[in-house]
Amino acid sequence: MGSTERESIHEEAVTLESSAGPLEGTLAVPGLPGSRGSVLILPGSGPLDRDGNTSLLRMNISRDLARALGVQGFVTLRYDKRGTGRSRRERFTTGFWDLVDDAETAVELLRRRFSRNPVILLGHSEGCIVAPAVNARRSVEGLILLAGPCESLAVTVTRQRKRAAEDFGRLAGIKGALLRALRVVERQRRRSDAVIARILASDRPWIRVSVFKVNAKWLREHFAYDVALDLPGVRCPTLAISGAKDAQVLPEHARLIAETVAGPAEWRVLPNMTHVLRRTTGPAGMAGLLRLYRLQSGEPLDAELLGIVSTWLDARFPARRSLT
Repeated sequence: MGSTERESIHEEAVTLESSAGPLEGTLAVPGLPGSRGSVLILPGSGPLDRDGNTSLLRMNISRDLARALGVQGFVTLRYDKRGTGRSRRERFTTGFWDLVDDAETAVELLRRRFSRNPVILLGHSEGCIVAPAVNARRSVEGLILLAGPCESLAVTVTRQRKRAAEDFGRLAGIKGALLRALRVVERQRRRSDAVIARILASDRPWIRVSVFKVNAKWLREHFAYDVALDLPGVRCPTLAISGAKDAQVLPEHARLIAETVAGPAEWRVLPNMTHVLRRTTGPAGMAGLLRLYRLQSGEPLDAELLGIVSTWLDARFPARRSLT
């Protein structure tokens, strides 16, 4: 995107008054004539700020999606999760339903500010779980679900752990031999089992594992929720896209989502796209995944992905005459 296109998008700081206190965000309004709609961007899991970054990994997924949508003429809203960026709240007591509450508050802001606009929820990863739960409370006009599951987090985590054990078990060379000789993967699996059991047996918002705080409330509520139960209630147009190189979510879940929702739906699986919406020509297993994401952090979002989203939006949400 060129500098002229970026300059045509006016960004302003906004505050969402959530049940836990204010959340700070960015409302981006295109300077183009006409209005296409309002898009709320719901990011993946973890302490992500409004741009989609953590202190350890700067992917800028939310920022780059907002810019691409702004060029198309869509208002976008993105915000710092509780305990990240300028939203100074306790993130270790934030559960799944708190995330849904916050997203619902953001929908209300968009409805107030741009009353004539259709509202579209764009979720990535965990955002694809939050979006249908929000829609079940407050119906929206469209869903875009990128790299999202069609199952509960409990099932996804079990599969991820199994695949990680398989991938690490296949590592070649001295590193692989040491992992197998020391039974590192098996010991890690037992420790993870014990932590999950502690969390599910607890009613505390967080627990301490070694020197680290772990958000127990978030995991318990996620494990108790299955997005596949809310997807049949989605009657608005839905676009589901996944990547064939996604090591975290099964790529075929894009098709399952499209087949599960009640409204008109389209789905695509893009070759070589990873979970973080970038392309790779190499392997993308659970072993070495963080290293791969760091290598991809400076790359642009998958161009084919952006093109499909753009074409779908053009067909479903043509320009309107005014923003309010």
